[in-house]
Amino acid sequence: MDQTPDAFAAALASGNTDRVNRAINEIEDLDLQERAALFEDCFERCRELYESSDGYQRQSVVRFAAALYPRLAFRTVGTELTDEALPGDWTLEEIETHRRRLREFYLDALVDDDGRVRRAAAKALKELAVTAELIGDDDELQTMLTELETLAEDHDNEAVQKHIDQAYENVAFHAEKPGSLLPDAFRDALE
Repeated sequence: MDQTPDAFAAALASGNTDRVNRAINEIEDLDLQERAALFEDCFERCRELYESSDGYQRQSVVRFAAALYPRLAFRTVGTELTDEALPGDWTLEEIETHRRRLREFYLDALVDDDGRVRRAAAKALKELAVTAELIGDDDELQTMLTELETLAEDHDNEAVQKHIDQAYENVAFHAEKPGSLLPDAFRDALE
């Protein structure tokens, strides 16, 4: 398979499980910088393909977008979070934009009519929460929690609510600090 936005889009639109899985595997096998270079064009294709009436195609698009996520921030773990800590010419602003765009996309998918799509979105949101935790971005974690709370308030469908709750629990787990899980009296004594 060509590793181009057109080839990936064709595989996702095909509805063929083997082609879809091959596209996801190919994008996952790319170097982080190669994925980052493809991100904009592929992500735009994902947004277009997501508009399909086919639930399997929408689920495939969410899974592909999760695999497309470059995770460049992982390269900064253990160092000061600066532009210089990132590979290549990437900036903190650019990688933050990747996460924000993905988060918005996943939140839309989290209220999809198809449960397969919602499950894929909840799983993908967890990956964004892991990244935010690893780089110490508490504000991003809190933003995710707030957005999920708002989403829960706006949707009363029981099946949708189940997946929103699952996503919220996943993000909340990463937003909690180890000390915050201790009983209040013990935490106060430690402080």
